[in-house]
Amino acid sequence: MPSDTEKDTLNESNLLGTESFGKFWPGQGLSILMKMVESAPEALEHLSIKTDMSMASMGVEEFLTKIGKLKIIIT
Repeated sequence: MPSDTEKDTLNESNLLGTESFGKFWPGQGLSILMKMVESAPEALEHLSIKTDMSMASMGVEEFLTKIGKLKIIIT
């Protein structure tokens, strides 16, 4: 969210998951994101998703498209 700091991005509740070898292991943040998609879609335009590799930002739609190509691993 716009008011979050870099430190906030490291909170478990903000971590969407981990991608490796064509698989995605969801984190707590993905559950929160899915709830936002259902209950507050107008807020999604204010979200910025960053990767740990490049810290490049992407939108929610781009992120969901990206993980949609991966095998989701739920443990």
